[in-house]
Amino acid sequence: MTLNINKQTLPGLIAAQLSGSETETDGSQPDGLQPNGLQQGSQEIMHVLRHFHLGNPAVADQLETLNGDYLPALLSAYRDTSQLRYDYPLYLCPCDATNSISLSLAKPLPEFLHERIAMFAPNQDSAILLKDNIPWVERNLRDVTRKIEGPTLIKPLLEQACQKLNEHLQFDGENQQRLQSDIDKLLDNVPDDGLILGYGRFPALHLLMHLIRNQALPQMSLFKQETEQYIKSLQLLLDVDDAKQEDAHSADALKSNISSSQFFNTDSLSKIVQQSSKGSISLSASRRQRIEEALRVLQKFKEKEILIHIVHANDALDNSWLNESQSFTSEHHADPCFRSTEIFDQEAQELAEVFAAARIAKLEIDNLYDDNIHEPWFDNFSWESFSKRELILVPSVIVLEAANRLVDESMVSFSHLLNSGRPVNIFVRVQAHNNPGAKADEDPFRNYRTELGYLGISHRQAVVTQCSAARHQQLLSNFDMSLNATRTSLHLINVGLCEVGEESGLNAWLVAGAALEGRAHPFFSVDPGAGDSASERMDFSGNPQPERDWPTQPFTFRNAQGEVSEIELDFTYADYALLIPRLHYHFSLIPAQCESEDLVPVADYLALPVDEVDNLVPYIWAVNQENELRQLAVSRALIHACRDRLNFWHSLQEMAGIRSRYIEDAEIRIHAEADEEIASQIAQAKAEFTAELERVKTEAAANVMSRLTDMLLGMDLSGSGAPMRNITPAADTAGVTQAEAPAEQTEEQPAEEVEEQIETFDDAWIDSPLCTTCNDCTDMNPLMFVYNDTNQAIIADLSAGTYLQMVEAAEICPSNCIHPGKPWPGSEGNESEADLEDLMERAAPYNSF
Repeated sequence: MTLNINKQTLPGLIAAQLSGSETETDGSQPDGLQPNGLQQGSQEIMHVLRHFHLGNPAVADQLETLNGDYLPALLSAYRDTSQLRYDYPLYLCPCDATNSISLSLAKPLPEFLHERIAMFAPNQDSAILLKDNIPWVERNLRDVTRKIEGPTLIKPLLEQACQKLNEHLQFDGENQQRLQSDIDKLLDNVPDDGLILGYGRFPALHLLMHLIRNQALPQMSLFKQETEQYIKSLQLLLDVDDAKQEDAHSADALKSNISSSQFFNTDSLSKIVQQSSKGSISLSASRRQRIEEALRVLQKFKEKEILIHIVHANDALDNSWLNESQSFTSEHHADPCFRSTEIFDQEAQELAEVFAAARIAKLEIDNLYDDNIHEPWFDNFSWESFSKRELILVPSVIVLEAANRLVDESMVSFSHLLNSGRPVNIFVRVQAHNNPGAKADEDPFRNYRTELGYLGISHRQAVVTQCSAARHQQLLSNFDMSLNATRTSLHLINVGLCEVGEESGLNAWLVAGAALEGRAHPFFSVDPGAGDSASERMDFSGNPQPERDWPTQPFTFRNAQGEVSEIELDFTYADYALLIPRLHYHFSLIPAQCESEDLVPVADYLALPVDEVDNLVPYIWAVNQENELRQLAVSRALIHACRDRLNFWHSLQEMAGIRSRYIEDAEIRIHAEADEEIASQIAQAKAEFTAELERVKTEAAANVMSRLTDMLLGMDLSGSGAPMRNITPAADTAGVTQAEAPAEQTEEQPAEEVEEQIETFDDAWIDSPLCTTCNDCTDMNPLMFVYNDTNQAIIADLSAGTYLQMVEAAEICPSNCIHPGKPWPGSEGNESEADLEDLMERAAPYNSF
């Protein structure tokens, strides 16, 4: 299972179920299940398991009790997480007003430390003592930061960790000096204001706040520079206008403004200045008033220290870390969504005056202000008129809400806020196994799950993201998108459960990762500003094997005979549910000797039609602390929850364009239409070929019969020895050819010569229209057989071959279009050719029509 950690070798697992032997921890059978034979015992066990699966509590005492040390088989290798290296803690880059926003604001601690060491020890064999022991330093920092809520300075903690490393290694002499020298260089390369964030209760909230600060500070710095320039330019406009006033040109005014006035006649100078200034146009009273008002607003504007307001409904936040920063506030309110609207409107109203003054200043400086156009605009200037950049400058408001409250008492204000368009971030921590719509004491699988993500998507103009703090890069990417969208944003965050994780032997980071793998908390984000189609709005990245129902990973185990085997296992929602102790009553151990075809893995069970699973019992593979591999039967209630999760997963796949039924149906329809078109074309081609073949055969038969008639009419049927008609069929319309057509009789010849030139039906010939151009005859003798202009065989030169070759060519001809006739005089070796009588018998079948 891919959880983004450094995998260790899987321990040997005793596959009790696969071998059919009893488990090592308990060799006895539960009461009431002692079988007389394996088959009979399996039948009795299956009877009890079916009752368990269907929810009959009466069979509870007939089944083995499931203790809390079982983990899904694919997670068994991660039971001890103390030696595992994963992303947290994160190094948070310092907030810098001069830097632009970047997703590199957070880095896994191992990556950060290796980067800093590479600055002074880039070679592989340098600082080797420190590099070899960096994992020890990481583990120390991971343990320390787990107890600290929120970001804290990394340098003091790193210095303490390195000091403990020195104490742990107890190097002497040169090695200790080398190690300390490298530690000092490392600390010198760590920023004094760099932060480190452990995986506590609110890692996602801290990352969002860190991102907001890094986004707002550079923008505020730039806006301050612009306002200072506006102030100077507006003041200059007023100074120039003041210089045009008559009072400014009086003798007394000039005397007061000129330092060496005793050397000038100010009365004469006043007359000259007044004459030269005539024709200059002063600012109108309304424009001057507008400029003075804008100048006053910009001059009194001060950058706000508060960048973030957090509103929450309960005491979930620990005020100790809230009070450590002056850049954000925290407020408790019974209706956080409603209160966040008030806070945002108040902050936006205060800044609206400043933003309007800045816009007026730019228009006046560029001399573009038009009373008819701009006065109505600025009279109604509010946050809806803010630019994207101005909205980013408004202090951010974060609503921290509970999932169950959003579908209950906060539903109305929650929906109103999502539809308002105000750039407020609604931050919801969700438990992937829980149903937000269920009551506090209700089984989460009693009803279908209320999907807050789907509810958020129904508010079509709101940004909706569902992610996990366990994947910080994906989380930062979603936060960055939502902040730049400047819309109301709903963030559904799963952080895993620390308490559950400790009981399961897994930490919260791994539990959150398992929720992603088991489709309990799939990742997605919807940005309405990206376009109107789902393909433009929907981002489905971050999900493992998104084209499949469940992720599949190889699992290696060792059976009772000591043989190592590997199988493919699906990690389903049922596997994830095994990590939640309060859901263990939905599982039951299957006795080791039970063998039945009705035991089916959960993934296969869910893939079957509902009407085919009545007699089946679904199960998952699990491993206990003794490394025993066992099957766990799953209750029907949990199976219904798996189907519900799978249904939501399919909905997300369809919105993301993966395995869309519309696309699949369209592909089937297109393939069917294509197959039908091809079949139609083939049928048409066959019909045309058949018709043409019949036509050619008919014409060929008619021509042959005509030739035969002509030949018969030319024969001497009286036996009187009268000469026969001379027939030359070499170039007839049917394409029937023979060896050599005799020259046309142009003058009288002796009867003997005429008789020698008479063509008889015994001559060799080819029915060329029937030739398939198979190359058999031409390959045998390319001088005797050649192709005509239509690429069909004819006899070119009988003297170039033997009668044997002619007979063999007729025998291998696939269309039976070669007629050997009888042996002809003058052929090569014909007089001495052996077995002529036998060859004539072989040729006889091919000489008949």
